[in-house]
Amino acid sequence: MSQPALAAPAPYPLENDVREALEICGGDPMKALRITLIANAFLEAQLDQLTAAAAQGFARRKPRSPRKFKRDSD
Repeated sequence: MSQPALAAPAPYPLENDVREALEICGGDPMKALRITLIANAFLEAQLDQLTAAAAQGFARRKPRSPRKFKRDSD
């Protein structure tokens, strides 16, 4: 009985992603690179917006007053 051959692992972690991007772009590496750069710029802009929103949220927060602990008096 012969066993099915196992698929060889990709030599680089992103190899399958690169092949998929090229497939989507019809094999045109310039188009794949252009789309990747546009997507990267979009994600960087989102990251900047989220960082700014988080920073403003922390800046608006009022500092807590020190907690006062009640002691039980017997």
